Amino acid sequence: MISLKSNNNKLNGKVQLESSKSISNRVLIIRALSNQNFNIKNLSRADDTLLMSKIIKSYKGKPEVDCHHAGTTLRFLTAFLSTDNGEWKLMGSDRMHQRPIGPLVDSLRDLGANIKYLEKENHPPILIKGKQIPGGKVDISGDISSQYISALLMIAPVLKNGLKINITTNILSRPYIKMTLEIMHQMGIKYHWEKSSIEIKNQKYKCSDYLVENDWSAASFWYSFVALSNYGKIEIPFLFKSSIQGDSVLQKIYNDIGVNTKFNKQGIIIEKIKASTEKLTLNLANYPDLALPIITTCAGLGIKAHLYGLESLKHKESNRLLMIKNELLKFNIECQIDSSSIKIKANQKIESPNKLIETHHDHRIPMSLAPLCMKIGKIEFINEDVVTKSYPNFWKDCINLGMQIKNI
Repeated sequence: MISLKSNNNKLNGKVQLESSKSISNRVLIIRALSNQNFNIKNLSRADDTLLMSKIIKSYKGKPEVDCHHAGTTLRFLTAFLSTDNGEWKLMGSDRMHQRPIGPLVDSLRDLGANIKYLEKENHPPILIKGKQIPGGKVDISGDISSQYISALLMIAPVLKNGLKINITTNILSRPYIKMTLEIMHQMGIKYHWEKSSIEIKNQKYKCSDYLVENDWSAASFWYSFVALSNYGKIEIPFLFKSSIQGDSVLQKIYNDIGVNTKFNKQGIIIEKIKASTEKLTLNLANYPDLALPIITTCAGLGIKAHLYGLESLKHKESNRLLMIKNELLKFNIECQIDSSSIKIKANQKIESPNKLIETHHDHRIPMSLAPLCMKIGKIEFINEDVVTKSYPNFWKDCINLGMQIKNI
């Protein structure tokens, strides 16, 4: 357990973010598929990426592959292992076994994969008998997880008949699919994307050393800190306007709720400005990871907010809409939620919590709530180490910016 406290509600300094976990995990899978041992520079040190890297190096000849809490790792490996010769039990934590994988498994089976559920239908753990699979055409829903589609896209070039995906519903998190295709394009892969159909023919990856940019999703927490400060100015290197990460849109969103972004050759400088709106309505279907820090920012500033398009959040490390509602209530902030949206009323009186803030085994919960210390002083967290899943140095960066952290 730790306590986090702001000294004077002012921030001034520099933050070295982790590199993008999303990009890192995709490049690791592509390197394994390509059989080309190119160098990946600035690879993320997040738990998920370290686990992905370790598994890819050691899965040969191992009967069991444990992905723990790492959903991306499990989904990407489901597709990857299906194309390799061998047999594996692919599993994760209890929470991972509650998260559905049926649409991905159905698609892989349609392409010729041999996958069997070992316990609950449509959920891990699964038994994969990997082999060369022919490929072909599949239909898949776009409104559950873009990771299913990305997993299929990355294996497409090594399938004998290539792959044509028909996405049957509205696509959530479209920028993550675009990210996958852009990385593949940088690795020499040609594709055709028209409306809801993506086609990739059998071809070879042509890889070279790859430099991973830093993580815009992690930057969202510092945007929230700055917005809630009395004065805030933070330099964040290696974030760029031309990023392939969809979450770079946060610099436009926060311009309305109190943060200005200046780009330079090294990255960005974010600075506190006066919020220009008293009401925020956003469709975050393409950017669900931004929802929690934005709702926390609005709560702290007294801005009325309605964020929607968030169906995927109930399938994350926790049911994020429910968990953030429960934890904000400890700050005297009431939210309304349904299966895909969250609403918060204007000008609620924020109070110091008299209970520990729980993290629910979800790295984004404590990092999203931490900026509220700029408004109410001390916040106490239990199981704060969950941040290592995506941002191992988060609490150290809080200290570097002048906040106090104590073990309790």
